Amino acid sequence: MQGRAAVPGAEEASMENAVTALVVMPQERRSVLLDHLCSIRAHVLTASSCGEAAELLRDDPAVRVVLTDLSLPDGSWFDVLNRVGDLNTSAEVVVCARVADERLWTQVLEAGGFDILVEPYQEREVQRILSAATTGRPAHHWAAAS
Repeated sequence: MQGRAAVPGAEEASMENAVTALVVMPQERRSVLLDHLCSIRAHVLTASSCGEAAELLRDDPAVRVVLTDLSLPDGSWFDVLNRVGDLNTSAEVVVCARVADERLWTQVLEAGGFDILVEPYQEREVQRILSAATTGRPAHHWAAAS
């Protein structure tokens, strides 16, 4: 199990204000995302599989946002979303993808996911999605019809 990430600077953040996020993706893919989460002073837990994620979610009810890779060694984003639902947590699930299209975005939203975060990860976008997920604001930008 991966567990708690050693995120430099995270201890400086007020734990009352820090968002607890669970990053579920292979270790070799998460360094940029962890750097951005550190920059915005999130408290971060990490897992490499659905099973590890479920265990961490059971052990830490403070998790507010789950950022999961599209596919994992023992399942997919959909399995992570189902585990969050099974555990009755209030965590929002954000799917992280190398590329995304309308079809994936629709699947994620219809399944109950919160949003999609597309690589290359940008600190401002990570912050916007975490903020929206923890305040109940919609993360989606709807373009006005012209």
